[in-house]
Amino acid sequence: MRFDDLKLILVPTDFSDASTTALDAAVKLAQTFHAAIEILHVDLDSALVLPPPGDAISLPIAVEGALARAAEELKRIVAEVSDKNLACTGASESGRTYGAIVEHAARIRADLIVMGSHGRHGLRHLLLGSVAEKVVRDAPCAVLVVPVSPKT
Repeated sequence: MRFDDLKLILVPTDFSDASTTALDAAVKLAQTFHAAIEILHVDLDSALVLPPPGDAISLPIAVEGALARAAEELKRIVAEVSDKNLACTGASESGRTYGAIVEHAARIRADLIVMGSHGRHGLRHLLLGSVAEKVVRDAPCAVLVVPVSPKT
């Protein structure tokens, strides 16, 4: 990847500290290389798909309220980035997080994905996996994974 060709940076967000740290890095890159940013939030499906023999079960969550809160938060973040004189858009997808990120990056022809890492280890990593690892493996473009700085 040549940074001179950097035009569009995709920044997935789950509104966590890790995502905020990644967005800060993406903003600096966009300012330096005059690139645009698209912020992507992936909503989980309202059904949890299980491997066979279980098919799908409904999650007992208030989907409408969660989606509305996510949409408002995404809108707020896009406005903050736009206030820094950067071209910035927001998008929402639903589905499995890493798959939605990879597919969205391909669809918009992102030049770079900048994402945070929660730094899960041990059993939590084994059970939850790493979205960042899966995106790095399957992404159609370069991926910059930004770790959360330890709090001092």
